[in-house]
Amino acid sequence: MIHYIFSDKTGTLTQNIMEFKRFSCGPVSYGSSNPKVGTYAAGVTNVNFEDDSFIEALDNSAHENHQNIQKFIECLGICHTVITEEKT
Repeated sequence: MIHYIFSDKTGTLTQNIMEFKRFSCGPVSYGSSNPKVGTYAAGVTNVNFEDDSFIEALDNSAHENHQNIQKFIECLGICHTVITEEKT
């Protein structure tokens, strides 16, 4: 069960931009405060997340944190309004 979700919205007032860089799930913190600039599909913005250990845990159903990660991602999808916008 998730008890708290904390989000640092630094930059949203000054630039109206919030980047997804880090999150904690179960006993593990994933991501980096200073990630390398990634290459994402056309139109994907405001994501600057990198952590190979996250991908390993997500892909391995036997990993001790796998179920926590799946629940975390599900909660992010269910508990947020998503408004798609086409960039021109």
